Amino acid sequence: MTRKQALELAVQALAENKEAVQVLHTMIDELPLNRWTEAAIRDSVEQFILDNGRPPMNTDFKIRELPPHTVVKRRFGITLQQWLDQNYPSPKPSEEEIRAAVTERFVEDYKRLRPVSAEDYNARRTTGNRGWAFVARCNHTGRWRTLLKKLDLPVYDSRGAGDTPPLKVKVISDTDFRD
Repeated sequence: MTRKQALELAVQALAENKEAVQVLHTMIDELPLNRWTEAAIRDSVEQFILDNGRPPMNTDFKIRELPPHTVVKRRFGITLQQWLDQNYPSPKPSEEEIRAAVTERFVEDYKRLRPVSAEDYNARRTTGNRGWAFVARCNHTGRWRTLLKKLDLPVYDSRGAGDTPPLKVKVISDTDFRD
């Protein structure tokens, strides 16, 4: 239980005493305290996890509720990132999870866009989706057509994409000419 949680329980228990509730709310607002003890640092990180559903990242320590980088370094003798890695490691996705997620987004985009080439896909892909070459590397290839074959995707051409009408050809043979 964090200090903030304990104070909130005390507020509920003392709901009848308005003055005590007001003081406890002031204490809640002032947490963490200015003096960063080891317990206060851990408490602030655990409260951050409760509030945000994830361990804090290095950049999150710029907000008021968490201690500055220098406090952590002085208190524990290691960098903030080292301390976070030791005490609050964040789960990292496996290579297979990354491959599956990237490939799934690629396939969705590919079927929606119906690109006629790798360049066409990259030019029109959804913002935030990786380029085809990254997806190909995740799928252990480096070629556009090989990637499409590996993922069992259809190959589109300009006619199939509706960009240009089919080419009409008229064949004239020399037997059609009469002198």
